[in-house]
Amino acid sequence: MANSITSINSLLVSLKTANSGLLPKLQQLGFNTNLTLGPEQEYTVKTLIHTIDNLSIQFLTITAKRNQFVQRTSFNERKEIESCLNYLHSCLEQTQRELDELNTENHLCSKKLALSYTNDSEQNFSLRLLDAVHYIDLLKPYSRMLEMVTAQERIHALSAVLETLLNKEQASKADYEDAELTSEQSGALQLSQYLIRQAL
Repeated sequence: MANSITSINSLLVSLKTANSGLLPKLQQLGFNTNLTLGPEQEYTVKTLIHTIDNLSIQFLTITAKRNQFVQRTSFNERKEIESCLNYLHSCLEQTQRELDELNTENHLCSKKLALSYTNDSEQNFSLRLLDAVHYIDLLKPYSRMLEMVTAQERIHALSAVLETLLNKEQASKADYEDAELTSEQSGALQLSQYLIRQAL
């Protein structure tokens, strides 16, 4: 159990580190980071890199609550997450190596195809970063599922706070019943109780 989470966290940190300098490097080498990619052209190079970064932060936030993460995922799911992150990290590392090699050779970046270039022998190549879309798509359902769990926890916490307020309102009403309330004060008290109930 602990090993899978430790491995996932380590991969997430490595992923974020490998991703951090990618965008300026691509731009510096002449790649158009506004070109689209993905099965439905749903990303630009720029948004793909931002998505990887956001996904890393989301998972780091979720895995910080170790016990809940373990309760909400099976061992096989954690191994699947780990495997996808590993492949995604491999895409980024290989892309970094490819970009380092491009620094030393003549190349012409494609004006139409994202992350594609032609070398000095007029051979066409694509950067490995293109494969990242596949692994992001595999990770997204886990991210959404775990985000929903986090959202539900926030709703429960908010409900508890509102219920406490409602109980205090009812206690206040009991105190006020001893004293004479004007119709305006009584209406305001009823309205506030109604709004709290609706929020619950």
